[in-house]
Formats: sequence, structure tokens, C-alpha cells
Amino acid sequence: MDSRKGTMKIRTPRWTAGRVAADLADPYLYTDETHLEMWRQARAAHPVAWTESELAGGFWSVVTHAEGSEVIRRPTSFVSVQGMRLQANPAGVRAAAGRMLVVSDGAEHRRLRGVHQAWFNARSVAALVPTLGARVEERLDALLARGTTFDAIAELTAEVPRWALFDLLGVPDEDQDELARTMEEAFDDSDPGPAGEAARTAAHTRIFGHFGDLLDLRREEPGDDIVSALAQAAPDGVPLTDDEILLNCDGLMNGGLETTSHALAGALLVFARRPDVWRRLREDPGLIDTAVEEILRWTSPALHALRTAAEDTVLGDVRIAAGDRVAVWYPSCNRDEKVFADPDTFRLDRRPNPHIAFGGGPHYCVGATLTRLEVKCVLAAAVERVAEIEVEGEAVRRPSNFLQGLSHLRIGLTADRRPGPRSGPGPRSDPEPRPDPEPLPDPLDGASTNGTSSDLRIVLPGADTATGTGTVEVRSNQEVTFGRGLTGAPADISVDDPTGEPIAGRIRAAEDGLWFITNLSRARTYVVENEEGGGEYVCVPPGRLDMPVPFPHARISLPSSTGSTYLSVSAPTPANAYAATTYAPDADPAARPDPAFALDPRAKYFLVLVALCEPQLRAPATMAIPSTAEIVRRLSPLASCRRISPAAVNFHIEYIAGNKLGVRNQQSPSGRSGGNWLRQAVVSTALRFRLVWTEHLALLPAVEAR
Repeated sequence: MDSRKGTMKIRTPRWTAGRVAADLADPYLYTDETHLEMWRQARAAHPVAWTESELAGGFWSVVTHAEGSEVIRRPTSFVSVQGMRLQANPAGVRAAAGRMLVVSDGAEHRRLRGVHQAWFNARSVAALVPTLGARVEERLDALLARGTTFDAIAELTAEVPRWALFDLLGVPDEDQDELARTMEEAFDDSDPGPAGEAARTAAHTRIFGHFGDLLDLRREEPGDDIVSALAQAAPDGVPLTDDEILLNCDGLMNGGLETTSHALAGALLVFARRPDVWRRLREDPGLIDTAVEEILRWTSPALHALRTAAEDTVLGDVRIAAGDRVAVWYPSCNRDEKVFADPDTFRLDRRPNPHIAFGGGPHYCVGATLTRLEVKCVLAAAVERVAEIEVEGEAVRRPSNFLQGLSHLRIGLTADRRPGPRSGPGPRSDPEPRPDPEPLPDPLDGASTNGTSSDLRIVLPGADTATGTGTVEVRSNQEVTFGRGLTGAPADISVDDPTGEPIAGRIRAAEDGLWFITNLSRARTYVVENEEGGGEYVCVPPGRLDMPVPFPHARISLPSSTGSTYLSVSAPTPANAYAATTYAPDADPAARPDPAFALDPRAKYFLVLVALCEPQLRAPATMAIPSTAEIVRRLSPLASCRRISPAAVNFHIEYIAGNKLGVRNQQSPSGRSGGNWLRQAVVSTALRFRLVWTEHLALLPAVEAR
């Protein structure tokens, strides 16, 4: 009954897929794979349907990618503050609302997310690679040396996220085993009745007690860990309360320990069932990055995310009333036939792979980068050591309606006997994981959702720039797609070309101000021109993924059947991009010699060049060439370089060499490839043609007196 109007709410369509008596909130419904057929039926019959549950009451179920993405990207229409999972304890939700990251919205959510984000960005997570990679390799070597089957979850998949997260949280070694066991009890959904709820509540109470003790210790003895940071944080000038700190530590434990373990266990199972897929990955480790994304899509550890409608709204063809609960079922969305070709096949090289295993919008999983790194570390170590994976007995799925995964998986590993050196700890590819492409909440609303300026501003075809309409703003670590789109699966930026691909490409803003473009077309080359002049351009060939663009102001030309379509991209340059100096970039050109090459002293690449040349500018007799890490440390005090990453430094050096100075030959005299030789060539060319000189050193942070 609708108390506001005194009329009965009529909610249609009703859920009809699967078994007649199936209860979607029943944790035992997901202990086998029959629910996959239920999802298939539901996607065809009713993308959004009203569901009655004896265990959880009534709610809308969303099972398709388009509608699921819309729910999680409309934070003002579908809120989290009233709970983010079915069967959550109402009293617990009320106590945590607005104080815990996952059950907060708007300004409160931004305040809490800000104090978490620094610990889970690409740079912070990359620092874990050497230690985590070494521990993974040591564990795999020990398991292989044992030569017997073992409990894959207890001895491997559950251990990896514990090593990483306990390190970040600063949990003492002697407390880790007990805390991990308590976490298992706190999120054990096998008993949905009152006794099970009481056991979970008691476990959460013990978790709060542990972190309460740790919080007291860190206030007296601060360390380099998340608990210490939360204890000292004061977002918007207001310190976090003890309750806020303890609630968010509990939330980090849940998301940080469970997701990776389930993804890794699911990966081991699929590689055991598909030895051909495992052989291919071992033969081509370059597929590890796409394999990680396919593992996340395939396993979809988070079963659902709950939202509450804050207003009367429409989702797809369904009218939803304010106050109705809406559950997005991620595993179904990630096997939507309209988005994923052959969705029930595990494909190592699946591209594109726009899964929503980490959610989206403002609540995009804060630990997504860490999870990706953990999975990548295990794959990188295993492809070099493990020839075969076999399952002993049956794999048992855990009963839960919130997190899906295995509770029992016993496997045996056959060691790789191939000769040859191994790559050392951590993933063999780029040591810094690429920043997470966080989906935009509402990419076409023309405004950033958190009230801050965007890293990129994309002007759409035919936009009225005078009024500021027709623009898309993209924040760091986010991306937008462009193309003609499909019904039910639109592109973020609609390009009017009926013969083009539904999703023709992506534009991604990186954390350090760089931006990247991906060309997903089959036969068309995109051209990106420097709008600041000079005739500079880069070509993006078909299939090129994440091509870095060095131009802060650029025009993208997209050839179509009716002529080219153009997108303009602007990456704002901070007003304090360089320090006050005796060398003025806008000084009279006659006051200094004309350079042999056109370089922009206001650009970030020029700061990298000056830092690269600094040792020889200060002491011409030296042969020292700064390392990437040294350049990062040298430039990071500047406001414009505060978030510069090692990957960005390397990109700028390669850009200077190839696009500015024409240093093409990247072979050392000995014939071996040498990145250091390239740097020496750049420094030699820059100094020989006086592209930088001692006056430019004033652009760098002041050197502390020793």
C-alpha cells in the first residue's frame, strides 16, 4: 500500500525467469551454475523486473548491462545511503549511513573517498609490487616443491589479498590470522536466520575492537599505513570520528579480502577446466592484462549492488517509485549478449571488455587497482612456473547472495621444466599498473559530479561553445566511449555515422594529466592534431589501445561515411605550471638564441628534459643521467607535477626523442636495446643545440642547501 496516496502500488513486470519458487535472496541459489541459465532467461524476458523474496522483501532486479550501468551511474536518482546489499541489518545501515564509504552519498561520500583514494591509486599500489610479487613467487615455489594437492583458497588465493591489505592497514603479523578468521565469520551468509545474523554481528564487533586497539596505538605511534592516515585525516577541516574510522576499516576488509580471493579461485578453476587457455597464456604472457579483465568479468565476485530510488523515475521501460529498492545483478550484466560476444566463453584476448565487476559512478570500487595488481602478480608468477593445473574432487561454491565464489578448491600443480631465467618478482609487464578507467556517473551532463574541475574537456560535434553546452568532462582515471552506439547500449559520446562501429573508441584521462585514445574500429585510422599549431599530429591506427597523446589541446578527426567528424579535447594547464624565474618564457626572442628545435618551455615535457639534463648543466664533466625515479622526485614538488608518475616521465622522454628531436635509432653501439642510451642521446642533443641551458634550472624546484 502506498501510504502517501492510499493506493496500491502496481509494479510490473514481475520476475518470471528460472525456477518458479526461486528466491533471488536465497544464498544457496548460487551454489551451482544453474543460475546462469536463469540470468539468460531474465535478460530476454525482463531486463528490469519486480522481485518478491521471503528473505529480503520486494525489490527491482536489474540484469542487463545498459540498465545496470545506468543505475550505478545515476547517484542522485539511485542512492546508497539506505543500504548497499540485500538483507543488510537495518540498524547497522542506519548507524553507518553517511559515515561509511559504501553507504554514503554526495558530499559525505566525496569526503570519505578522498581520504581513501591516495592509498589505492596506481602509484601507491605499484609500490607493493616487489614485496607482493616476491611472496607470491615464494609461495608458488613452495607449493610446487611439495608435489601434492593443496587447498587453493586457504594456501594461495585468500593469502594474496591478506598480504597486500594487511600491509596497507598496518595490521601486526601476530594478529593477521585471527583477524582473517573473524572476517570469514562476519561475512558468512550460510545461515540467513537469526542465529546466523547474531554470529555475524558478533564477528563485526570483534573487528571493531581490533581496529579500535590499533587506532589507539597509531595515534601514539603513527606509521605509514591507512589506519594512521585515517587517524590524522581532516577532510574539509573536520577530523574523522572514531566510528567513521572503524566502520571504513571494516568495509575495506570486506571488499579487499573477498573480491580478489574469489577472482583468483575462479581463474584457477577455469584454467584447470580449459588447459588450452592456460597453455596459450603461458606461451603469450602479453595477454596477462586482458586476461585479468576477463577473469573479473567471468567471475564477477560481487553478486549484486543495492540502491534505493530517491525519486520517481524510469529505468528502461519500467517506472520505479521513490523508495523502491533496486538490485543490480553484476554476473548477469557482465554476460549480456548485447555487449559481450559469446559471453559464456572465457576469452583471454577479449577486447573491448566493458565489464562492471567493480561497479561504476562515484561508488566505483576504491580498491579496483589493488585487485587488478594482485591478480596480475599471481598470473605473472604462475605462467613462468606452472605447466598444468588440475582439480581434485569437486569445487564447492559458497552460499551467498552478495559475494559469489568458491569455498573449497583443491588443486595440484605441475611444475614448468622449461630452461631459462625468470623475470623476478612481480608482473613482467609495466611495473606500474595502469590507472583504473572509472566509469562516469553521467558523462553527458556537462558537469563534474564532485564539483571540481575536470582533467579533460571534450567538445562535441556541433556544440555551442559560447554557452558551454555539448561538452563532456572527464576526471582523472575515468574514460568515455564514442561511436554510434546501439539501442540499450549507447556510447557516452554519440557520433553520427550509421556505418561505423557501435563503440568506435575510448578517451581516457590519466592520473598525471596525460590522456589516451583507443581506436576500436576495424579499418579506420584516427588523426589527432595539435590545435596549438606547428603542424604536429599523431595517427591512431585501427585496433590501437591506449595511445598516449602529448597535446594538451587537440582535435580528433574521425573519418565517417559522410565526412570527418571532429572532437576537440582540452587538458587544462595549471597557472603555476612553472616556477618564477629569471628566465621568462615570454621574453623578447632576440634576447636568447633561436633553438634548432621548437620546444615549448611551458610544457611538462620540457620540465622533464631540464631535469634529465640537470646533472650535466650543473657539472659539465659528469656523465650522470638521472633515473626515472629521480626525475619523479625532482619534479613532484611542483604543483603541475605533483602527481607525475614514472610512466609519464618515460613517455615524455620518448616523446621528446621521437617527436621533438628526431632521435630515431634506439640501439646502442653494441646492438642491444638500451633505454639509457636513448636518454644519453636526448641529453647530448639538447645540450649540443642549446635547447636547455643553466637559466632553465630555475624552472625546477630549489635545491636544498647541504
